[in-house]
Amino acid sequence: MLELLRRTGLPLPRTNVKVGRYEVDMLWRQERLVVEIDGFAFHSTRAAFERDRRRDADLQARGLKVMRVTWKQIVEEPEATLVRVARLLGARAVA
Repeated sequence: MLELLRRTGLPLPRTNVKVGRYEVDMLWRQERLVVEIDGFAFHSTRAAFERDRRRDADLQARGLKVMRVTWKQIVEEPEATLVRVARLLGARAVA
């Protein structure tokens, strides 16, 4: 995901940042955006599903936008994934 972002001219996030009791994958602090990258191996159980929803709700209650991205989306739909990030960042275009 970082490699994709580097090609766009979009601002780069801080990675593996502590926000409250959570460590988030990517954080754009000023834009208040969190991107979480979800691999199926770690996010496919009922417990993981519930944990992820609780985590998202807690982060949103802190005023953050949370976007979840799958590995498949990064690999098979990189442009669409970048457009989603750009829109949430308030950017107009992705190179």
